[in-house]
Amino acid sequence: MTVRKDGETLISTSPSAHRPHRTDFLEHNPIAVGPSADPEDFRREYERFRHLLPRRSPLRVLDVGCGTGAWSVPWVAHGCTVTGVDFDPEFIERARSRKELAPGAFRGVVADATCLPRDIGQFDVVTLNSLLEHVPDWRAVVDGAVRALAPGGVLILVTTNRHHPFQGEVNHFPFYPWLPGPIRDRVLAWIMKYRRDLVNYTDFPAVHWFTTPQLSRVLRDAGLEVFSRLDLMQPEQMTGARAFLRWMPPRDGRPAHGRLLYYLGAPGVSLYARRPAL
Repeated sequence: MTVRKDGETLISTSPSAHRPHRTDFLEHNPIAVGPSADPEDFRREYERFRHLLPRRSPLRVLDVGCGTGAWSVPWVAHGCTVTGVDFDPEFIERARSRKELAPGAFRGVVADATCLPRDIGQFDVVTLNSLLEHVPDWRAVVDGAVRALAPGGVLILVTTNRHHPFQGEVNHFPFYPWLPGPIRDRVLAWIMKYRRDLVNYTDFPAVHWFTTPQLSRVLRDAGLEVFSRLDLMQPEQMTGARAFLRWMPPRDGRPAHGRLLYYLGAPGVSLYARRPAL
């Protein structure tokens, strides 16, 4: 099945082993061949939000759009049990074959993120890492993720930032997110027809660009308590070239400063949304 816009095919909504670019995708796309998430990057990220997590051991994690399991690996390394969901059966098989994702700690499920299985269960952490931008019906993904949250559970959402001029979704194309929607659609249609290498041969390029306020409102309307990455940063975590921005994070009970500057400078939208405990 495909989704069409302005009369041109932009994105397919189901994987297929018979597409002409499938081999290139499986050989070159970072999602298909990439290593596990960097342990140090994950440690820094985990330290930001760990105080939001339920006091439960092991934590139950649902990794929606898990791909080949790169983001699942560090969760398992932290002692969590992980259910990884992806609609690409080959990705799930690759995830299951990772030595770091042993049976018992990792369960791979082939399913559509817009329609999670009714018996998927409830989780202390649900992650939507670099997924929403690729799914035409992104609101259905968010709705399913919220339903899967246990009381006190945390939704971790990372996606594209409409405000940031540079991005990693279309190679060698600065300011792509700033293009007006109709022009961006036509550019993407041309890329999908003639230059698949610019989107790493995927059949599912980014078709949505979000803002932090926009997605924060969606999550608050779903009844969640929402924090941005800036809300969770500690001044001492801002080192190197970022040290001059230590005035931005919350400190001594005052809220974060410089949100508009942060929205412009952050390469992606990162939100952490907690369901109230019973």
